[in-house]
Amino acid sequence: MDNLFANANQLYIMRSGEKIAAGKGEIKADLALRNCRIVNVNTKEVHKGDIAIHSGFIVGIGDVDDLTGTGTKLLDVNNAHVCPGLIDGHVHFESSMLTLTHFASESLRHGTTGIVIDPHEIANILGAKGIRLVLREAKNLPLDVFVTISSCVPSSHLETSGAKLGVIDIKKFLDKKFVVGLGEMMDYPAVLGRHAQKIAMISAAIERKLVVDGHCPGMKGSELFGYMSAGISSDHESLTYDEALLKARLGMKIMLREGSAAKCLDDFIPKLFRDGISLENFFFATDDIHPHDLMAGYMDVLVRKSISLGIEPVHAISLSTINTARHYRIDQLVGSISIGRRANLVILDDLEKFRIRNVMIRGEMHPITSGIKYPEYVFSTMKYRKIKPDDLKIFSDKSKVSARIIEIVPGKLITKKCIKDLRTDGHAVFPDTEHDILSIAVIERHGKNGNIGRGFVRGFNLKEGAVGQSIAHDSHNVVVVGTNFEDMALCANRIREMQGGIVLAKDKELDHLHLPFAGILSTQSAHDVEKKLKELHTAIRRMGCRLEAPFIQMSFLSLPVIPSLKITDMGLVDVEKGKIIEAVEK
Repeated sequence: MDNLFANANQLYIMRSGEKIAAGKGEIKADLALRNCRIVNVNTKEVHKGDIAIHSGFIVGIGDVDDLTGTGTKLLDVNNAHVCPGLIDGHVHFESSMLTLTHFASESLRHGTTGIVIDPHEIANILGAKGIRLVLREAKNLPLDVFVTISSCVPSSHLETSGAKLGVIDIKKFLDKKFVVGLGEMMDYPAVLGRHAQKIAMISAAIERKLVVDGHCPGMKGSELFGYMSAGISSDHESLTYDEALLKARLGMKIMLREGSAAKCLDDFIPKLFRDGISLENFFFATDDIHPHDLMAGYMDVLVRKSISLGIEPVHAISLSTINTARHYRIDQLVGSISIGRRANLVILDDLEKFRIRNVMIRGEMHPITSGIKYPEYVFSTMKYRKIKPDDLKIFSDKSKVSARIIEIVPGKLITKKCIKDLRTDGHAVFPDTEHDILSIAVIERHGKNGNIGRGFVRGFNLKEGAVGQSIAHDSHNVVVVGTNFEDMALCANRIREMQGGIVLAKDKELDHLHLPFAGILSTQSAHDVEKKLKELHTAIRRMGCRLEAPFIQMSFLSLPVIPSLKITDMGLVDVEKGKIIEAVEK
């Protein structure tokens, strides 16, 4: 271990010596950007100057003539604005259904040169070996990938995951390069109950001077005080502006989340602007983003939107650069156009419209090459038996029953709950498509116990057929929703056959998106995945669905840590009470 530290320290000294020499002009810069209008997020101003770059780092700003020589490449940007590369402060790249390599390729196109990932989707399926695989792939990419280690695998005792991560696993990962913290602490009951495992995880991160990200929707008062007192310093789950402001006033860093399903900018930013609140302790994150949105724009969309909502461009850019970097304590490496930082730069044709001309990472325009060769085990993770229609039914000998219904809130991860009467045939309880009440089932797919959780959901508005997918946060069991049990079983069995994906079934006709990597990712390009997803969105609309992002919305119906009624392989979950309840009143 001592030799490893000695070698790392020697390498740091060598690189620092080279950068010092380049800064003094003793070694000439590799590249100089001429005639820049520099977007300075340190001082919140725009000023003119040149930028000298050596070995991927910024070594001079302003007058850099002494740093250039005959071997220096000169690039005149003709008075264009140059800003730091953007950073997504919290994202589960797996929600894009793309491998990390394909995700990185799209990210760079949109000025995003850094991402802070929590790979807990992969972790819940493949455990520690899945995280190691992600870290290995990240090393081969020009994109800066910073990692927070998943703290809740599984997220709750009310679901069956494919793997578990304990304190020993967490500590090993916290010592890895480019690990910047402990991922979102969703299991707040365990924190408040001072459970030894969770407290030990938090302590391990804090001892290493790493951050601990939070996840506490709706929390307030003494519970919030206790949760924060554990050392948790951020949150991205505020349900309202007032909740976010309260947390910020208490000292939390607030992630302004704008993903494919959960969005807050339209609500929060005008109110922050109205109230004159400093943006210093706020930063941008997407959390979950689908390939359509990723291809249309990434963090650049958030910057543009915040400018349109009244934030000055420099401050909007700060929300996706220096603020993020400071939270994760990586601001000595990225997040600003500063001496000694990586030359991750975005050259803009228009600052107000944030129109991107070129993106540079580590001083170069980098193409993304193909990723690593993935091991075979990532392609064989569906381990459940063939499903019959009767497996998905709730049985009752009554003529009608009173059922607890999950109510979707469009565009939100939270759900509501209601009680409605449903008819039976004296044998099984049936969905009621006339009143938009569909059957839902979650099938344990990791080969642990064969559980099937059954219930009812409102909000899809399907008039026919069924939809199923192997993306179901966080344990990623198979979730199936439908108007009838035959089509639901067809979906489940097709997912099993192709080892993961999204499937639509209507009168035995099937359409699907294949997701063979751990049952949640495609190995195809973003373009190919988006093309197929577009076809599925069109098809599900024809079946009656009116949700903007039905597959994302569906994926969160099984997450038992976000209020108020969810469903897992163990059954219907009352999130506030933290327990399994009956879907149908006896």
